[in-house]
Amino acid sequence: MDKATQKISFRVPQPLWQNFKSQTDSLFLNAGPLLDYVIARELPQLRVDLGTSVLSAQARRYISGQLKKLTGRDTAGPAPNVNIRVRPSTVSALDEAVEAHNLVRDAFLCRVVIFLRSTDSLLKHLGVPTRVAPYLGSATGRSLGLEDMPTSPLMAIEAVRDDPFYYLRAHVQDNWDCGLYRVQLPSTFAWAACYLEDQDVRGTKANKGAQKLWDEILGNPTKEKPLKRDMKRGVR
Repeated sequence: MDKATQKISFRVPQPLWQNFKSQTDSLFLNAGPLLDYVIARELPQLRVDLGTSVLSAQARRYISGQLKKLTGRDTAGPAPNVNIRVRPSTVSALDEAVEAHNLVRDAFLCRVVIFLRSTDSLLKHLGVPTRVAPYLGSATGRSLGLEDMPTSPLMAIEAVRDDPFYYLRAHVQDNWDCGLYRVQLPSTFAWAACYLEDQDVRGTKANKGAQKLWDEILGNPTKEKPLKRDMKRGVR
């Protein structure tokens, strides 16, 4: 056992992990050390993106519940709990972020894996080009002044290592005016959210209020709840 690292387990949807492992294996990369490095590299960015925001208890339960639905034993195949070895400093920084923002830890880890894969469909949703072409600017038509990529294969790998999400982060910031850990993914990806406002959590008072306001804006009739005294009189 490597005394310089310790094992952590996290829940992750099985197809996501299998596709991630397939990619890392084909690139001769060890998924554990890769994730350890990227998690440690991204935690300061997570703290910047979230600032003073703290996930409410209701939002936390919702995100955790959505993740559990995708990773329970009723899904195809074995229970998709993944074990990786990371440095104690990574565990410490991760624990601090979880406590400071009331994060669902596994949702953050899943989000890192999602961004590492950055499939074409995800990039399309985010409005990010699928090929690195800094001179073309962003989807908003502005030049982002991004660095180019070295021609040397090893130097290109070094450039990506230094900031794996460099291009992705710049385009998301320009398109959405927020960082990678605040940007909203499709609603079906709530299980990988680092932060949700209560109004975005189904069933909360804030969400019902937001829905009522939206219905009023659209002119949809609001179904009034009968008063208790009317219910007793049989009024409907």
